[in-house]
Amino acid sequence: MPARRLLLLGLALSVFFPLGACQRSGPVTREELHVFGSITDVEIRGTDTAHAEAAIAEASAMLNQREREWHPWKPSDLTRINAAFRAGQSVQAPPSIINLLRRSQNYAVSSSGLFDPGVGGLVELWGFHTSTFPVTTPVPTLDQVAEWLRTHPSVLDVSIQGDRLYSRNPAVQLDFDAVAEGAATSEIIAIFQRRGIKHALIGLGGDMMALGDGDGDGVPWVVGMKDPYGGALGSVELGDNEAFYTSGNYNKFREAANGARWGHILDPRTGMPARGAAATAVLVNDPILADAASTALMAGGPAGFARIVKQMKLGCALMVTEENELLITRAMRARMQFLRDPVALGAAVDSGADCRLQKGG
Repeated sequence: MPARRLLLLGLALSVFFPLGACQRSGPVTREELHVFGSITDVEIRGTDTAHAEAAIAEASAMLNQREREWHPWKPSDLTRINAAFRAGQSVQAPPSIINLLRRSQNYAVSSSGLFDPGVGGLVELWGFHTSTFPVTTPVPTLDQVAEWLRTHPSVLDVSIQGDRLYSRNPAVQLDFDAVAEGAATSEIIAIFQRRGIKHALIGLGGDMMALGDGDGDGVPWVVGMKDPYGGALGSVELGDNEAFYTSGNYNKFREAANGARWGHILDPRTGMPARGAAATAVLVNDPILADAASTALMAGGPAGFARIVKQMKLGCALMVTEENELLITRAMRARMQFLRDPVALGAAVDSGADCRLQKGG
């Protein structure tokens, strides 16, 4: 599943580092958790160590439970559900999967199907049900891809009947990797808020969300975005309850016979790895939307950028293309501090005055 700060905890998709760190006082608790095949970094400020560690322990237990429920290829509730779909049977599902399914169905509609967790069979076909990259298994044949396209599985084929699920299309195989980190982050935030923690930064698999500010005195957290062509592209300040999520073709990929890089994000319209976008980023106060939308933008490529940000009601989004060009919204342009200047591909898209979740979003 589908990294961070001044004390760098890895540089996968993004890095974060608080401004004015040398001026901070008060307790700081940092923890690194291993879940979803990647690292979750947590930093809590302004809370005594025992209280912070108890909150992190609860969050860790939740993450491990979600991995047992959501894992797309190791034995889990999700693999049990997918087996029932293949057999044409209805199946009981835990509340967390039902909640993920409801949100995913909404985003499948608003993204015109570019984000669709019903394509787990295609993910498996391309060899991306793995934690080892680059993928070296045989590339699927055109006939295999065509057969998958013929079945046209979608998360919208799944119906929810109380605590049970049924798919009218047996080819549907659910894979929530493209939204799991956002959903898990939202649950971590809920745990921290319930426990009275006011200032924290959560990095799950390279995606970031802030609670409060960086020092309890108005100093913001700062999140940096990795440049798909090397180094850092830039940084953005995060306010309370803001999430910065990125997707890219540079970490999880396989190589084509001609040496081209095929990223793990697939285009459900073609059954092929998405092309055109090298990296995307979304800034919004909903980590689940940010996660889903960054994937949809990758799948849609440059031609779909303006349409997707408007349909998904994204005030702040950007894309760096495979030609090293930049597509960006006006509100994101106002927030992002670039370390270099990619060539602008057209004018900034006016899709909202700020980065907050827009009415009706």
